[in-house]
Amino acid sequence: MSSSTAARLRAATEDLLLEQGQAATTLRDITERAGANVAAVGYHFGSKDALVSLVYGDALREVSEVQRRRLDELPEGAPLEDLVRIWLAPALDPATEGSRVARLWGLIQRGMVERSPGLLENLGSVRDLVDAHLVDRLAAALPHLGREELMLRHNAVLGAVGAFASGSLSPVAGPPCAESVAMLVAWVVGGLQAPAASDTQPEDRRARPR
Repeated sequence: MSSSTAARLRAATEDLLLEQGQAATTLRDITERAGANVAAVGYHFGSKDALVSLVYGDALREVSEVQRRRLDELPEGAPLEDLVRIWLAPALDPATEGSRVARLWGLIQRGMVERSPGLLENLGSVRDLVDAHLVDRLAAALPHLGREELMLRHNAVLGAVGAFASGSLSPVAGPPCAESVAMLVAWVVGGLQAPAASDTQPEDRRARPR
């Protein structure tokens, strides 16, 4: 079997995860879309679940790397709104990121909303990359939050933005417009800056200089 078969299977899986999510995607769906036989999945990837996990992992790493580069260009101490706009740029204004990143962002958002096992098992593998850039920048801008609460708010924002991108939160029909994007950014910034749920913060947070 040729390497092009593996590439077609990966592309087909990416398409299907974006279109219908992991729960609705069967092995037969993947092989029919790729023009391959069922045995090809086992030969190249071991199983359908392993193939799905690989596609989600690649998507997470690619999107995280793009965001890392943009965050590196943002000056230290920049307003939280600027940080939020960079973080959510693929969803808020896909054209600014290019169709490839916008596509992968959509795939990740769908996986987050439906709690796709293939996506969730990859989150740990990219944690260091995310923590080293996005989460640490958020922590510096939000010193009143412990890491656990910060991550909860981070994940809540991703879920809300997924609903926004799908149109279910937008106040007007159609793709996001400048007005609705501004509303969402204001809501995200306000939610992140809200007081902590408890005055008792983790030791590592209390020990950090303010």
